[in-house]
Amino acid sequence: MATFRDEDSVQTRTGSSRAVSAVRSAVSYGLFAAGVLALWAFFAPHMGLPAVEWHAAVLPTIVAPTEGDAVVDAAPLIAGLVTCAVAVWLR
Repeated sequence: MATFRDEDSVQTRTGSSRAVSAVRSAVSYGLFAAGVLALWAFFAPHMGLPAVEWHAAVLPTIVAPTEGDAVVDAAPLIAGLVTCAVAVWLR
């Protein structure tokens, strides 16, 4: 039989517990959206989609070599993965 914490029951949760849960969910969804935007900024130019260049003013440039002679900015990829991981952890 599974054991449940007191806060898992809707009947025993206090108003402040519900507020904290709502704020945590909102922050989690916001971080996940930011992570998806960062991943879009990394992958869009390689897929021929319109690029989103928001990260140039916020993140440092992290150069990564490719199989060819080109280099790519890996900062949005790293930021997207870390941000999505934190969002999932919060959720």
